[in-house]
Amino acid sequence: MSLTPQALRLLSREVVSLRSDPPEGVRVVFDEDDLTAMEGWVQGPDGTPYQGGYFRIRFDFGLEYPNLPPKCTMLTKIFHPNMSKSGEICVDTLKKGWKKEYGVGHVLVTIKCLLIYPNPESALDEEAGKQLLADYDGYCKYAKLITSIHATPKLPPPEFRNTTSKTIPQASSSSNTHVIPSTSTRPPNSTSSTTSSKPAPLQTRVDQEQSPVLPSTATMDEKALKPATSTKVAGGTKTSTAASKAKRGLKRL
Repeated sequence: MSLTPQALRLLSREVVSLRSDPPEGVRVVFDEDDLTAMEGWVQGPDGTPYQGGYFRIRFDFGLEYPNLPPKCTMLTKIFHPNMSKSGEICVDTLKKGWKKEYGVGHVLVTIKCLLIYPNPESALDEEAGKQLLADYDGYCKYAKLITSIHATPKLPPPEFRNTTSKTIPQASSSSNTHVIPSTSTRPPNSTSSTTSSKPAPLQTRVDQEQSPVLPSTATMDEKALKPATSTKVAGGTKTSTAASKAKRGLKRL
């Protein structure tokens, strides 16, 4: 069924958005030549009886779309209170709660939430609704069985494959990232990070080889200012040699 040009433009923009950045667990399948022939996939949420399953939904757009909601049919067999055996889906978003701003993505996310939180008060499948209220464990067990038989393929649908792994780009040759080798892998001629292993500058070594070793200034001053000492010998006190020479000089004068 054909849509108005405005509705087709709106649907086309939404399809592009859903293809580039789809909500988690939600995908769309469409024909580029006919966007109205659209289907959606909902992945069974973890922690529910529908985990591991993939559920296909068909969209039927009326002439009044987006002012009126699309008709959605569950094509995959499922045991759920709000989905009939014929595939009819009972959710307020597709009825009185519809807003033209919602679109296809919102409908699929709503159906995914319905798998997590079924509403037995508005049950289309009375058997599922009654069992949900009376025997929750039994309901979960049977819903899981139906999911494993009718909704769990050997491989996920193509739309869900290779969506979790991302390729990490390799650094190009013009990249500013530099790899610094560890100290243990440096070549022998490379400069070590330890200061004590650096050779002394050439001029410093030359000066050390040519300069004589002189006593410090403090040591020289102490010797110059130190008075002559006398040495005790047998038979008396013998003055130092310097003091004796000084006295002989005075006598000569």
